[in-house]
Amino acid sequence: MNRRAFIHAGLAALAIGCQNNRSNRRAALNPVLAFNTANLVARFSNYRFDLNKWGDQHRLTVARTDEAAWAAICAAIAQTGFRTVEIWEAHASPETMSRARATAWNNILADHGLKAIGYAGGLRRETVQVCQWLNLPFISGSNLHGLKPADATALCRASGIAFNLENHPEKTVEEILAKIGGGNDWLGVCVDTGWLGTQGADAPAAIRRLGTLVRHTHIKDVKAAGAHQTCLLGEGVVRVADCLAALQAIHYRGIYAWEDEPEDRNPLPTAARNRQWIERHLTAA
Repeated sequence: MNRRAFIHAGLAALAIGCQNNRSNRRAALNPVLAFNTANLVARFSNYRFDLNKWGDQHRLTVARTDEAAWAAICAAIAQTGFRTVEIWEAHASPETMSRARATAWNNILADHGLKAIGYAGGLRRETVQVCQWLNLPFISGSNLHGLKPADATALCRASGIAFNLENHPEKTVEEILAKIGGGNDWLGVCVDTGWLGTQGADAPAAIRRLGTLVRHTHIKDVKAAGAHQTCLLGEGVVRVADCLAALQAIHYRGIYAWEDEPEDRNPLPTAARNRQWIERHLTAA
């Protein structure tokens, strides 16, 4: 490479670096907040259910979510002020989804001023196919469907769909990382702050230790450790404000997906309040 080419290459690299820095600053100043549609797990049972029977609610939701139901869900979410959604697997199940139906789902989202950014579910070939149809770049969930880290990585690499392990039973960072073989470009972590609280873990400390492996978040609060009774953000034991500060400290640039799956109430009336709570604390952090 001659001197002129060397200078041009250096200037190009500098320009790319500046562009990336600007993108990072924009992401920090304008964080994306999403509504996880799993919040509506009890929509078809009058907002009453037993967390231990989540599978029953999943199957009921799969059976009842047709185009009209999906349109009603999108309309309800849009009324809360959210403009971004994370689609729960039961609302776009491999058992009922097709390429044509995925197009219809995206059109309905757009009709209500919404955009889908990810898929909340397990990792398997069928869910990967759904993500490809819906143009979603990643899956976040607690179920690897028996895949070892190497096999999960291979599936993600071949499909172009990343996977973020959502902590549920794990009590330590070591347990989380063991499930994904320490993590890599295709396997990361979706920090569920509520489940860390349920397990009695120090959620802000876990976030700081996980660092750049945190690729997605489910922002949730719970009333007490040892159970999973969700509540308004800031009113439980999770120290959610400290979690947001920890995410900013590790330069997290991903999405903040609000989650609240109460067993005894409709979460929609509190959605705007919780969205504003996250926005306010991100600004203050």
